[in-house]
Amino acid sequence: MASHVLARLVAALGASTLWASSLMAQPAPATQTQPAHDHSHAEVTTPTNFSAALRDISDHMADLARELGGQNLDAAHEHSDAISSLAKSLGALAFKPDSGVPKEKIKEINKAGKALADACDGVHDASEKHDIGAATLAHAQMKERHALLVALAPDVAVALAATYACPMHCEGDKTYSKPGNCPDCNMHLKLQTPATYSVSVIATGGRLIAGKPASLVFTLKDPAGTPVAALETVHEKVLHLLIVSKDLAWFAHEHPTLQKDGTFTLDFTFPAGGEFVLYNDFTPPKVGQQVVRVPLNVEGKPAPLMPLSPDAQASKTIDGYAVALDASGPIKTGGETVLSFSISKDGQPVTTLATYLGAFGHLVVISEDGTQFVHSHPHEDGQAHATGGPMVDFAAHFNQPGLYKAWGQFNVGSREHERVITVPFTFVVAKGEAQGETPTHHHDHK
Repeated sequence: MASHVLARLVAALGASTLWASSLMAQPAPATQTQPAHDHSHAEVTTPTNFSAALRDISDHMADLARELGGQNLDAAHEHSDAISSLAKSLGALAFKPDSGVPKEKIKEINKAGKALADACDGVHDASEKHDIGAATLAHAQMKERHALLVALAPDVAVALAATYACPMHCEGDKTYSKPGNCPDCNMHLKLQTPATYSVSVIATGGRLIAGKPASLVFTLKDPAGTPVAALETVHEKVLHLLIVSKDLAWFAHEHPTLQKDGTFTLDFTFPAGGEFVLYNDFTPPKVGQQVVRVPLNVEGKPAPLMPLSPDAQASKTIDGYAVALDASGPIKTGGETVLSFSISKDGQPVTTLATYLGAFGHLVVISEDGTQFVHSHPHEDGQAHATGGPMVDFAAHFNQPGLYKAWGQFNVGSREHERVITVPFTFVVAKGEAQGETPTHHHDHK
């Protein structure tokens, strides 16, 4: 049942976007002849519990998307009316003691259900007028409101049609039916859902000025717009913040502090003016890793732009440590790439690496345009051995070809007295023969 419902949910929330774009590009002529519409609708049987109603709505959403794709407005009309009837019942069903919906979410569920029902009227009216373009626009609004309903009741959605996958896609497209950890990299499995989280970043005082300390306040919100109340601890922190300049010439890895009101704060000084991008990496329970991209503009003189180009040599020296990167051949899309770092000092292998945030290394990779993001950890998590090195291997998957910059981070000090070196490398990812269109573990930001 879970796989059946998931397929329907994906069709309702995902594939219909493709149909919508093609239909909007080629709207049907206003004079197009349509069969006479029968106004006698079949009565919709309202389920007796919330989860069944949500499942039926998802089924009808998938059918609606399919019918609109075939420009069958009569059938689309029937499905939109069924969704409207079901959506209006959600508030009462959510109120039942065994609904699985948290009490604090019932009011929002009721409001979201009515909003979805209102959006159904748009498809209804457009179908009556034989206007495929208007029906497509109304369906896009329905899809957004349906996603909100699923986000408001994640536990119910999980029980209906949840699948989980490693955010690093260590096992390719393999999925699981319940939360857990990836057996390869030990990362929390991620719930496969179109619903997204958001992060607002505000500077106390309202201004960010280069070279001057600033206090940043971070507010994390779930897809329904509710502040996030709980997060998993991943590699010793609940929020990893990766900051880069727009040209990727400058990089920082920070960890804002959780406050009693649920926000996070960070005192930080930007080195120059211009545009910076903040990648907020956090893991809500039962949902899995989220990466939210937030651009910020900083007042002041910007640093000279540094054109990004592939490194001519595969070795860098940072603070007296020589670090070499080996990918065992060209890096391509469509499969797993092992990025192997070797660390030496004065010509001797370093075997005394200490853990940093619970691992012998951290790797962040960002594409030149900033839309592709990877935050990877070594296969060896550092728990079995006191020290590590000289080799530290990271697995990475790339979905888009192009120019990428990576930063490897290693603790050459000790657990008690950290001395973290950050080593940058820039390389080209070529298009592989097996490149697909479905994103792997990277995070695609619009």
